[in-house]
Amino acid sequence: MSQKLIEIAKVFQTPLKLNAKAGDKVLIITDTGMDPLLWQGLATAANCLDMEPVVTVMTPRAHHAANPASPVVHAARDPEVDLVVYLTSTAMAHARITDDLVDANKKFILMEELTVAMLAPGGPAWADYEAMNRLGLKIAQVYTEGSQVRVTCPNGTDLTASIVGRPGRSIAGMPLALHPGKGGGCAFPDGEAHVCPVEGTGEGRVVFDLTAHSVGLLKEPIILTIKKGMVTDIEGGAQAQAWRKILEQANDPASYNCPAEVSIGLNRNVTPTGSMRTDKKMYATSHIGVGDTIVLGGTCHAKLRLEGVIRHPEISVDGQTLTRGGRILLDA
Repeated sequence: MSQKLIEIAKVFQTPLKLNAKAGDKVLIITDTGMDPLLWQGLATAANCLDMEPVVTVMTPRAHHAANPASPVVHAARDPEVDLVVYLTSTAMAHARITDDLVDANKKFILMEELTVAMLAPGGPAWADYEAMNRLGLKIAQVYTEGSQVRVTCPNGTDLTASIVGRPGRSIAGMPLALHPGKGGGCAFPDGEAHVCPVEGTGEGRVVFDLTAHSVGLLKEPIILTIKKGMVTDIEGGAQAQAWRKILEQANDPASYNCPAEVSIGLNRNVTPTGSMRTDKKMYATSHIGVGDTIVLGGTCHAKLRLEGVIRHPEISVDGQTLTRGGRILLDA
């Protein structure tokens, strides 16, 4: 066993200890677009903790939110599987499989788009997850008790949406039931507090200036115009054009739903790399979703789920400011 594999396996023990126990059966879903050291390290970590890992390898999915190959889905639904890990090159948090796992009261960990570099000492995988969760719970409470969220930024962002009746959540590497009495999960590396606004209520303009799904680090901003909860225009350069093409090819009006999520990053150890796996978790940033909301308790069932990141947003709920200028104001 190489020294690199030993180091990776050591890091992966953290999410496994937080989400499973000795004797559990762990299904690892991966694809050929991922570095094999990752699934090998995760399987080694599970073995070291006396868990039973099973690895499935498929070809990469065509787009984010696409379901895994059907044999993989059947394996994940197996009643004997205790924990499912998404270690894939496309995001599957909003794929149909996640809805199935939630309904079946199963646990899952999102590790999509993970790289070996993200597991390096001092990086996002080594953050203080308990401290992040404490801060996340404070933000989640404000979201849960609030009526309207507003996101502004000197880059031109100015978005409002209703959050009446929508729960705030802290997701910091620990198991989280997404619906009462049902299954749920977390991510790794992790660190965010989010809310899923009421569909049809979003109004304004969103300017992504850091990272976005399918295009990576942004060379030019991607600018969304939102009216009555739907994206009506996408402006910018080549990366904005790529988003327009992805949405047009989906041919699915529901995929234009926005904001599908308003989230605040909690992880101080993130340095932007162009991967949404960690960039959207960066401390005091905000990622905003477009498309599907079902797994978050919303009502929009869409083919796609895309997200982009704003680096220095000012986020407020009913006039109470939560973030400003790269700081989380509840972080005392």
